[in-house]
Amino acid sequence: MKLSEYTSVSLHNVAETVPAEWAADGDRLHRLPADVASQLNEMADDRVRHATGSELRFVPETDDAEIEVTLSAEGPGQVRVFWGGFQPWKPTDIGPEPTTLTLSVPERLRKLETGVDNRFDPRVCRFLFERTPAVAVHDVTGDCRPPDPAELPDTRYLAYGTSITEGAASSATHLNYVSRTARALEWDALNFGCSGSAYADLPMAEYIAERDDWDVATLALSINMANQDFSVATFEERAEAFVRTVADAHPDKPIACITLFPFYPDVIEGGDAERAEAFRAAVREIVAETDHPDLFVIEGTDLTDVSGYSADVLHPGDAGMEDIGRNLARRLDERIE
Repeated sequence: MKLSEYTSVSLHNVAETVPAEWAADGDRLHRLPADVASQLNEMADDRVRHATGSELRFVPETDDAEIEVTLSAEGPGQVRVFWGGFQPWKPTDIGPEPTTLTLSVPERLRKLETGVDNRFDPRVCRFLFERTPAVAVHDVTGDCRPPDPAELPDTRYLAYGTSITEGAASSATHLNYVSRTARALEWDALNFGCSGSAYADLPMAEYIAERDDWDVATLALSINMANQDFSVATFEERAEAFVRTVADAHPDKPIACITLFPFYPDVIEGGDAERAEAFRAAVREIVAETDHPDLFVIEGTDLTDVSGYSADVLHPGDAGMEDIGRNLARRLDERIE
């Protein structure tokens, strides 16, 4: 996305900016427009105002051009500055006080042979933002431009889901399953995960349906509804409306509905595995009854087991995210070929 106040960069996975509450002259990054976010449940409204998987991207006009980017965050946080697919040695700390980073193309990347990194051009500077805290951009100065399409992946992958999709227990944004899947398939990712609040809200489905800038989607439906007080019938009604809204608007695009990943009811003593399975069966039925040739089910239980999870036996850690990313990429590649 190109915004009028930042014409020399692109803001990826950003729908709009609004004034930051914590710092003067900062533009807070939102993944959804505020008028859509306000129609979601209260927690989802908050989550999409965080820059999970969002990026600020630019290409210096010359290798020795110095670009200054000033950022702040609602609280203590980190940002990682990639060049193409090359990650930084360590993250940069950011917080409520604006921080200015000065960058130019790293010396060795200036001499890099072509073809080493074929997902992003190595001269594309990418600021990768985390799930928390909220982030604002204050200023970008220097001789740079937004990346050209030829410098970016050809395919855009949109993912909707819960905190698992947002990568709540992964060590960094680039290690969650959405990022890992995109990297494996040489795609660009749009992350619409909503931690604790992926209730298949219809306004979210309508927003995804209205967008024409994605090629493949996964809809992870939805551990948040299974481990809260939603009945199976309510889940099925909401999930069906969500899936149909997206699928009907994009009849020629591959859309995968992911059933519940394995989690604690499946494996702990006294867990309600029968309820978890009922939620999975509902997703299968929704897809089976929807007339869309490229809508299909991927079983979450086929993508990982709980051995790579955090101790809550709900959120995949880095090992679980690696399993999901690798196996999901393989399933999508097999289906889309």
